[in-house]
Amino acid sequence: MSNPYGNDPYGQQPSNPYGGSGGSSFNAPGVGGFEQPKTDGVSIASLVLSLLCCAPVGLILGFVGISRTKGGKRKGRGLAITGIVLGLIGLLAWVGIAIAAVAGVAWFDSLVTPDEAEVGQCINVDDDDNDAVLLYEKECNEEHDGEIVAVAEVDDENRESISSGMVDACTTLISPEDLTTLLAVEGLEFNAVIEDPSDVDNGDHLVCYVTSDDKLDEALL
Repeated sequence: MSNPYGNDPYGQQPSNPYGGSGGSSFNAPGVGGFEQPKTDGVSIASLVLSLLCCAPVGLILGFVGISRTKGGKRKGRGLAITGIVLGLIGLLAWVGIAIAAVAGVAWFDSLVTPDEAEVGQCINVDDDDNDAVLLYEKECNEEHDGEIVAVAEVDDENRESISSGMVDACTTLISPEDLTTLLAVEGLEFNAVIEDPSDVDNGDHLVCYVTSDDKLDEALL
């Protein structure tokens, strides 16, 4: 039997007033309007400062950047890690430079120049270079090479004798008592240095010292 009400008893259905196919209009994560995390500025600063030789600051900011980028809250974790690595390298370099500077100052302070030499100073001697002899002050209770036994400033009276033989001139500067004491020590050798042995002039400083075949560990005079 045919439908007495026709094919559609309720008439034509109205179209969807909201458009679309009736599905959800919300965007899925990562599509359309989803906001991506921003790159962390602290991590960027860590990398830049580490590159600019501000290692301590770059290192600190790197650790701060690691914390700020944890869990993907911000981008830039790799920058922070790089900043830490470069900061550590830079910090180690600074430490190395500081150690070298301290060692250099200590070396310079221990150098005995002819005008500052004093009788009784215990010394180490560096005479590997044929053109120069360097004397370094040491504590007399530590192992050392020798000791300064006489000093003199060149003048008109002693210039000729010093020019003709510095070591011989030294023996005339040491008191008889001290000379006897030194000669009684086995293995001692008498030496002398001056600013320019080839051109001895007034105002130069003669330094007389003895060295031992064996290391000394006490003062001789």
